[in-house]
Amino acid sequence: MGRSSLAALLVTTPFLTTCGSLLDLCPPVDGRVGFFSKGDCVFTRGSFFAGHEWVTYFGNDALPTQDRFTEAELGFIVEGNRRTDFPLEMLVHLNTSVVAYTKAIVEYQDRPENQRVHFLLRADSLSVEAKAEAEALMLEKSMEAVQLWSTERVRALTKIGQVCHTIQDSYSAAHTVRRRPDPDGPTCIDVMKSFVQRADGFDMDRKGRPVLFHGGDDTTTIGHTTTEDSIYRAGRDCHSPRTAEEVEGCLSDDAKDAVVATSDYLALMHDLVVNGAPADEVEGAITRFFAVRFAFCAD
Repeated sequence: MGRSSLAALLVTTPFLTTCGSLLDLCPPVDGRVGFFSKGDCVFTRGSFFAGHEWVTYFGNDALPTQDRFTEAELGFIVEGNRRTDFPLEMLVHLNTSVVAYTKAIVEYQDRPENQRVHFLLRADSLSVEAKAEAEALMLEKSMEAVQLWSTERVRALTKIGQVCHTIQDSYSAAHTVRRRPDPDGPTCIDVMKSFVQRADGFDMDRKGRPVLFHGGDDTTTIGHTTTEDSIYRAGRDCHSPRTAEEVEGCLSDDAKDAVVATSDYLALMHDLVVNGAPADEVEGAITRFFAVRFAFCAD
């Protein structure tokens, strides 16, 4: 979302020739596009392991073998996750130019209805309303995944991936301020952040403080690239990790929390789609998961 950065685009352009196909293409590495990501080809020259993909992979891999999605299933989950930022239909703009593709992606992500997909505020909403909208969307997609499992497996897996994306975005410091009241417990949400300019009368958060923005609190720089988007901890040794072991060793605390939340969600969904459950039990189980992972802080 936000304003396209030609500088970021130019930085990524040299990598485009290393991609095997247009489906591996994911410029620009923009302040809004690719939260928790470094770009498909920029990272490993492959289509799988960018930020969201790593978090999803680690989340599934952490589960006992019998509770995991298969490698083939995980591929569709990852694609659903990845295409949340880079919809396939946007590739048509490459017929014009990479710049046209960049502008189309940014415009798409700027739409008010897409803020909830990334666990962000709309211009005219605050955290309570925005969180409810994000949860409602994730619940809808999760229930659809369960319903579609027997007849349209790929669509079901794609929807699970889309929910993973929103869950993971909610753990990025570029999207939310989270705290951990209990050192051994999950984090809670203090406030959600905004990427877009605020509407009149919506410049204060739910606690009466100025709304925080992705990339900073200066409205002239909304959307600029920020290290808060990265899955990596600070340090020169984590500038460009390449193997799974290196990446896992470089994960930030936020990314580790996102892995745990993703793992819990995948375990829940695997149980629901494999074992089946009445619709009301499905809704209740997913709602209880949200109640823990997306709880507001008490004070």
